[in-house]
Amino acid sequence: MMFSGQTNSNTLRKFNWRWHEDSTLTAGLLKDVAPEIELSGYGRIPSPGSESPSGLLNGESLNVEPIADLDLFFERLYSYYCEKGLWCIIIKWIVELLSLGFTICFSGFFLLYVDWNGLRNAKCGMDAVESGTKPCDLAKEALHEHPLTPLTLSKAIIVGYLGLFSIYLVFCFFRFFSQLKETLRIRQFYHNSLHVTDKEIQTMPWATVLEKIVQLQASQQLCVVKDLSAHDMVMRLMRKENYLIGMLNKGVLAFPISQWVPGAGPTVKFGPDGTQYRLVLTKTLEWTLNWCILQSMFDRNFCVRMDFLSNPKTLKKRLMVVGLAMLLLSPFLVIFMLVYLFLRHAEQFYNHPGTASSRRWSNLSRWMFREFNEVDHLFKHRINSSIVHASEYLKQFPSPIISIVAKFISFVSGGFAAVLLIIALVEESLLEGHIFGRNLFWYAAVFGTITAISRAAVTDDLLVLDPEGTMAVVVQHTHYMPKRWRCKEHTETVRIEFETLFQVV
Repeated sequence: MMFSGQTNSNTLRKFNWRWHEDSTLTAGLLKDVAPEIELSGYGRIPSPGSESPSGLLNGESLNVEPIADLDLFFERLYSYYCEKGLWCIIIKWIVELLSLGFTICFSGFFLLYVDWNGLRNAKCGMDAVESGTKPCDLAKEALHEHPLTPLTLSKAIIVGYLGLFSIYLVFCFFRFFSQLKETLRIRQFYHNSLHVTDKEIQTMPWATVLEKIVQLQASQQLCVVKDLSAHDMVMRLMRKENYLIGMLNKGVLAFPISQWVPGAGPTVKFGPDGTQYRLVLTKTLEWTLNWCILQSMFDRNFCVRMDFLSNPKTLKKRLMVVGLAMLLLSPFLVIFMLVYLFLRHAEQFYNHPGTASSRRWSNLSRWMFREFNEVDHLFKHRINSSIVHASEYLKQFPSPIISIVAKFISFVSGGFAAVLLIIALVEESLLEGHIFGRNLFWYAAVFGTITAISRAAVTDDLLVLDPEGTMAVVVQHTHYMPKRWRCKEHTETVRIEFETLFQVV
């Protein structure tokens, strides 16, 4: 009878657990989701004065106040760790505000105030001396006194762009102070509860931080429903990211588009009529999915909301509204991104012209390579280690014709650049002389740039061709090797598909 009673009791508990799981995890969207991204069985956190939470005896009190939103708490805890302490965070925020303000002022000055026609026709230096005019005053000849007259459509778009991002700058300024309060709380938790200083965070492994939190859970009950493990905390950190990884793995983000569409990835399935469905996940699409789906799909009990599954019209409406907003904002976003990319890469291109053809993993490939519950800093370490080997793999497909032509161009332009260097060593003032309306400084810059770019296209004579071995090294880091690639690493088909993931930036 005792054995029978235990069996019935265990059966009842098992039945109750399955009923709870079915009510939260197996409905609709979650039927085909892999176990790695299912949600843990956390119930609602008891409010003060309610019945004793699980794991505590009657009359026993908690050492600290339970954390109401563990997801948000662990996100802030991890963000504080990745950004390496309070002062690093504050300085980073200040620099970002200053960078945004400088970008707005820089683009406003050069897009509105600079008279590019006047700047092109202005005569300075030797041109002014030869023409017998006074030295030019760029402030008068190349700047508009009234930049908004006449007000054209292009100027109206620029003004709208400046106004929109100025509002965003003010918003970021006030958000800085609101986030600072929460950051100070996280710092206090690190110092007082985990006994970890900001200096120690800079070199401490993340696994050590998790171990300290697990030890703290035993004494202070951060979560009153169950004892937290390192796996529980990582799953909470990666809850939204795991769903996005699962969407890619299931082919949800595959669309019938051409391979020439920017951002198009590899083909993952075919339609009934043979249409190829390619994965797409640009940064803009990722932001849209985050706003419309990932940020609104969970309820306060950390489960997928039932109305989110049962009412697709709401999601469709939200996607249409966000899509329309992105369409209206696209002219302003394009201006900002062009100015930002110019400021970010101009100095690098000036000093290292050969980097004009450098490649990086696309946003799509990063999410395809990412594994479930793989936190961001560990993933970056893994994927950044593969970039050199990925570049080596593409070098396994040299183009003899391009290499021969590049050698000739490099030989010719290098010869002219060497002559100009000799002239500069003999008499520096000779570089101010003009040939075909340009001084020799201009020719020196042009020939130097052409030489650097052409040499980057020349195949290394010491290169050993081994596509299979090089791909194997890449796979060790990316953990991505489709079956259709196996034993075909040397083919053009694999190379082209590899280039859709490893793109020129």
